[in-house]
Amino acid sequence: MFEYVNSKLNKNLIIDCNAELDLKGIDAKVNDVEFQVKKISHRKEAMRGLSKRKNFIQVPYAVFDISELKEKVNNPRTRNRKKYQNMLDIFQKYFEILKNGFVVFSEEYLILVIENIDDVEKLKKEIQRLHTKLIGES
Repeated sequence: MFEYVNSKLNKNLIIDCNAELDLKGIDAKVNDVEFQVKKISHRKEAMRGLSKRKNFIQVPYAVFDISELKEKVNNPRTRNRKKYQNMLDIFQKYFEILKNGFVVFSEEYLILVIENIDDVEKLKKEIQRLHTKLIGES
């Protein structure tokens, strides 16, 4: 998907994934930016304490029970239905659920990364903003 979006945006970015990087806790490297994909936690502090390495970014990966989120949105006893609707909306924008149940990044997620790859600090802020929305903190 990365290569498809990269080509679609007419970018010339190179993604590298290998065992050597994996041993260092890096899931992928694009140019000189290192990425670690991390399953999302609903704890506020989960994305805090990120590595202080300048070009290292933890990418939140959400695996939600969509039927549970929809149930909370539609349940009149749920106090903050908007929170769950926002979580559902952002999940549906940035992730796809395959027929086998696997969750993958959507084209939108990769566009966000690729379009901001030249400004690591901006990319980190965008990723943090996405994480905040995914945990319902708006």
